[in-house]
Amino acid sequence: MQKRPLSLTIIAWVLIILSLLALVGVFTMRSNPAMMKMMEQVPVSLMVYQSWTVLGVIIDLIVAYGIFKGQPWSRVLYVVWSVIGLGVGFFITPQKAYLVFGLIVLVVISIFLFSEKANDWFSARGFMLKRED
Repeated sequence: MQKRPLSLTIIAWVLIILSLLALVGVFTMRSNPAMMKMMEQVPVSLMVYQSWTVLGVIIDLIVAYGIFKGQPWSRVLYVVWSVIGLGVGFFITPQKAYLVFGLIVLVVISIFLFSEKANDWFSARGFMLKRED
């Protein structure tokens, strides 16, 4: 059995940890006056924002699971969801500088997800959704 590259293990665990922190943040934001003041600038309701965040957490956890299991669809899902998230964020985030950070993270993680070692782990090349036989 092939060993998972350390970079992919780190990426999966970072996704899990950040997802859990996002859940804590999104469900405690009502008790944070500074956060509520920031939410006044967002053109969507708090419920929509929270729902979007929870959906993102679910998808990130699915991606992490797929990375651990060597499923090639997981890295494609990560890229697609991140691009969608950046697009939505462009319209709803008042602080556009956060989007630049998000884009940098997307590029760096994508480099690792599509590296030669990652291709071997996923047994796939490029945007293949299934493992090569």
